[in-house]
Amino acid sequence: MSLAPKEHPEQPPSDPHGSTVRGVLKLKPRLDRPSPYGVQWRAPSDDPDKDDRKKEFFANVDDRDRRFNALITASKKGILGDEMPRAEKVAWRAFRAAIGETPWQDVVAGWRSNLTASGKVPCTLTVVDACKDYLTHVKELLARDEIGAGTECHKRQKIGLFSDTFGANKLDAVSGEDIETWIDDLGFEANATFNSYRKQIRSLYAFHRKVSKDPCADIPQRSEAVEVVEILTVPQTAQLFAYALAHHRDALGRLALEAFAGIRFSSAFRLEKKDLNFEDRGILLPAHKMKTDRRHYIDGLPENLWKWLAVTNDACWAMESTDWMHLKSRLFTNAKVPHPRNCLNN
Repeated sequence: MSLAPKEHPEQPPSDPHGSTVRGVLKLKPRLDRPSPYGVQWRAPSDDPDKDDRKKEFFANVDDRDRRFNALITASKKGILGDEMPRAEKVAWRAFRAAIGETPWQDVVAGWRSNLTASGKVPCTLTVVDACKDYLTHVKELLARDEIGAGTECHKRQKIGLFSDTFGANKLDAVSGEDIETWIDDLGFEANATFNSYRKQIRSLYAFHRKVSKDPCADIPQRSEAVEVVEILTVPQTAQLFAYALAHHRDALGRLALEAFAGIRFSSAFRLEKKDLNFEDRGILLPAHKMKTDRRHYIDGLPENLWKWLAVTNDACWAMESTDWMHLKSRLFTNAKVPHPRNCLNN
C-alpha cells in the first residue's frame, strides 16, 4: 500500500509573492523549472541606464526564504548592493582554494600575459545565459514553423538539463570529458539517447559561434547497434560502498539512491534531505525535480537503502550537480571498480 508523505508540499498553501520589502521581491514560482523559487533585488548603481536588478533561484521554498530574509537584513544595514550572489560566492571560494597562497593579482597578471601571448579572446558567456539565448532562438524557429513542437520540446528538455549542471561555468570552460561524463551519469541505457544529447549540445555550441571550439567534437558518436547492458556484481558494489564509507561519506546518500532506489543521476542530484521520509520509509520526488515532470512518492524500498542514507552527512545534500558528477567518477576510479554507466547495480 502506498502512503502519502505527511508533510511534503510542492508549494506551500500560502506563498506570497509580488510584494516588495525594502527593495527585495519574492518572484512568482516557476514550477516548470528545477529551481523554481526566486528572489529579486536592486543593487545601487551610479549608471541610471543600467539594469541593476539581480535574481537568484532556489530548489525549495526554505532556501529562498532564508535568502529573502538575509537580503532584507542587508537592506536595513545599507549594504544591499554589496550582497554577492550565491554562484559568485561558490566560484570565489573555488578560486581561492585553487590558487592557495598565491596573491590573486599575480594570478590575474599571469592569465592576461598568457592571453596576450596566445592571441586568444576570453569567453565571458556563462552556460546558463548561452542556453537561455539558444532556447529563445529555438522558440523563434517554432513560431516560424521551421521546427515542430516535438523538436522544440526535446531541445528545451536536454538544454535545460545541461544548464542545470554547468550553468555557472563559462561556455568554453566545459570540456568534452565533462559532457561525456554528464550524459553517461544521466543513466540512459541506449547509445541512441547518448547521441541525441550530444547532438543537442553540439547545436548549442554551433549557435554560439564565438566559442573557439565545440567540446563535443572530442566525443565520438556511439554505435547504435544493440548493446549489452553492463552491471556491477554484488562484490563490486560492496567494494564501492566500502570505499565511499571510509573516504567519502558525503557520497553515500546519492550513491545509495541510484543503486538501491533506481533513481537516475539527473533526479538524484536534485533530491534534498527533506524529500526523504525516514519515518514512513518513503521518498518524495517532486515534479520539478523529475525528468518526467510528474510528482511521485515511492515506498517499499529495501531496508539497506535507509541504512546507507542514515550514515551519510549533510555535505551530501549541499553538493552541486557537477560536484556529485565528478565525485562519483572518482569513487569508481579510486575504489578500482568498473563504472558501467548504464546500470549501477544488479
